[in-house]
Amino acid sequence: MIRYLIYFLFLFSKISIGQLNDTLSKKSFTKKSTILSTLIPGAGQVHNNSIRPLEIRNKLWWKLPIIYGGIGATCIQINLNNQEFNNVKNERISRVNGNPPLNYTSYSNDQLKLIQDQYRRLRDLSIISFLGVYLIQIIDANVEAHLFLFDISDNLGFQFKPYYQPGYQSNYFIPQLSINVKI
Repeated sequence: MIRYLIYFLFLFSKISIGQLNDTLSKKSFTKKSTILSTLIPGAGQVHNNSIRPLEIRNKLWWKLPIIYGGIGATCIQINLNNQEFNNVKNERISRVNGNPPLNYTSYSNDQLKLIQDQYRRLRDLSIISFLGVYLIQIIDANVEAHLFLFDISDNLGFQFKPYYQPGYQSNYFIPQLSINVKI
């Protein structure tokens, strides 16, 4: 499975490099990065590697372990909290049916209800955390694609200089500030 994922990411990164030689559409590149990151976590970051400057192109590796570590940690928390929720729920159902306590012998039914609600809350927070990590990596791929396509060449300029305009009377000047932007 991992082998196919790596092949898929490699295939999309090579396709995007081939497209850079033709014409680079900023809107389609960022859209493709966002869609790839939505379908496969981290794929948008790998796709953005094709547009990065050469001096920082090899620094891609640090985002993927963070993305998959965050997704894996939240999945583990969802699973653990859901298992404990189900264990406490089954114990409560068993006690309501008249069976003797099996696992949580030192807790009453009311305490088990509180514990069950706590595990439900933790499970729901873990699901929200998973969605947050997933959304953050999608936003990261989109913003990174926009930033790498942003023009920072030397042709851009910004200059402040004072400008004096003669007033209504010929004996005084009105000081002003002008902004010249060269694109």
